[in-house]
Amino acid sequence: MSSMKKLNILMVNLPYSGHTNPTLPLTKALVERGHSVTYINAEAFRTPIENTGAKFVPYEKNYPENPTENQKKRMSFRAAFDTALSVGERENFDLLVYEMFFHPGIEVAKRLNIPCVRQFSQPAWSEATWSKAPKMFRLSAWLIDRQVLSKDDIRHMGISGRSSLREGVIHAHPELNVVYLPEQFQAERDSFDDSFIFTVPQPEMTSSDVIIPYNEMKKPIVYISLGSIISNKGFCKECMRAFGNRELSVILSTGKVRPDSLGKIPPNIYAYSFVPQIEVLRHADVFLTHCGMNSVNEALRLGVPMVAMPFINDQVSNAARLTELGMARRVRSFPSSGKQLYRTVRTVAADSGMKAKADEMRRMIENQPGIGSVIERMEQISDKR
Repeated sequence: MSSMKKLNILMVNLPYSGHTNPTLPLTKALVERGHSVTYINAEAFRTPIENTGAKFVPYEKNYPENPTENQKKRMSFRAAFDTALSVGERENFDLLVYEMFFHPGIEVAKRLNIPCVRQFSQPAWSEATWSKAPKMFRLSAWLIDRQVLSKDDIRHMGISGRSSLREGVIHAHPELNVVYLPEQFQAERDSFDDSFIFTVPQPEMTSSDVIIPYNEMKKPIVYISLGSIISNKGFCKECMRAFGNRELSVILSTGKVRPDSLGKIPPNIYAYSFVPQIEVLRHADVFLTHCGMNSVNEALRLGVPMVAMPFINDQVSNAARLTELGMARRVRSFPSSGKQLYRTVRTVAADSGMKAKADEMRRMIENQPGIGSVIERMEQISDKR
């Protein structure tokens, strides 16, 4: 590192876990390589960002410390934009890094006259992927547009010609685009040029006080989690009815639902409000998932076949891609039939071909570029200045 120019990097993101958490491994790796990173986000993300070694800067301009969901949607884009400009004008940065959802990031870089890098927390978008995307996905993007950017925001940011997610994401062309998924998972891969690099960061084990008795469990072990946002007592009880007292074991992540509120839990079901997901996936034979990209990546990296139960946004297209690649079977989102869940889980657990495809994807991921390759590309972009 002594002979290498140390970069001063500005990162900016929106206050959503699914768009922030995937960017933290790169943040940490940049700091460990000796670069300086200033990361702009909402106050709620101070601790995880500071844990990477980056300097955390909260949104300015009277952004609430504890915003409601509606305030997040209405205020975060402009707060991120204004704060990035303000910080960038006070200090000299070599590079701006932004996540795809915050598509006005490229405009910030232009105003600061520095190159930029874009991160994708989900599959990358192109005209080819958009034309084949499920109608629900395109409708969701349209609804998000109406919620997050007012006409006044659009004028303020100077993005009138590309204010929609579709225009802002598909037609922006940073010099480097980092996509956090396996290259083989990306639909319409040929529609992306060499400025797109695909990588799945090595996941870090989450520290936890939860002790899960894997040695006591009957095989197959089924892990059920619908992510940190979706918590439904009815679904938890349906899983207990469907899988309880069967010749298998279930690790059930209940989220905001307290396990002690579920009544008597069958002895083969191990219910926790939080589980260390990487640890659990290392033991699981099947993963029933909502198909958020982070969860999908972790399962793919560990070679775990899935039962896909998507709800919104990219979850739907992720589920479709998993089934297309032969690494998952899809079930209907709840209200779900417990019988269907049980039959599908049993089918996946018994399918050696599906397991073989999951293991093949795991090996491919291990042979793809790591975060180090991404950082080298970032350093090359900065050297061109």
